[in-house]
Amino acid sequence: MVLNRYRENVRVYLEAIVRPLAKAGLTPNQITVIGLLLSLLGAYLFYRGEQVTAALVLLLGSLVDALDGTLARLTGRTSRFGAFLDSTLDRISDGAVLFGIALGNLVDWSVAFVTFMGSYLVSYERCRAELAGSGRMAVGIGERAERLLVIIIAALFNHVDYGVYTVAVLAWVTVLQRFYVAYLRLRD
Repeated sequence: MVLNRYRENVRVYLEAIVRPLAKAGLTPNQITVIGLLLSLLGAYLFYRGEQVTAALVLLLGSLVDALDGTLARLTGRTSRFGAFLDSTLDRISDGAVLFGIALGNLVDWSVAFVTFMGSYLVSYERCRAELAGSGRMAVGIGERAERLLVIIIAALFNHVDYGVYTVAVLAWVTVLQRFYVAYLRLRD
């Protein structure tokens, strides 16, 4: 929610980047898949212990992740399937990054699992609450963009473990925030 406030400020820059991609014939869904591939590469680099390189790849991947929606809107190719694909591949990316970090012994598996659960619940709660009629549920301090940024910054300093601990806290605080807001909006 915090970083989403700035999305409109960077819209012009994102559109400038996607115009050549649109002319090259790339589709929003192709951009979404490229973002996943970059996340998987970042996860692999974490497994190898190459935190700084992994962080730079994830930074590039997060830029690409911001482009698919912009490309879809700019070219009039928004679709419900595209939104579903983007959300699904984001969950795969989140899990893969945490898996790579744990597999590389950069953080204990139990911490990675708790972080993984919190991260998934943030997205799940939004989906379920909105389907139940809560209205837009962009609530909380630890949405995906914030969580990814924390991992990237910590990894740039070779301390992705601190990033994972922080993301665990942010995710679970957001889970509680969304639960409370959903309760207020959906109670009978």
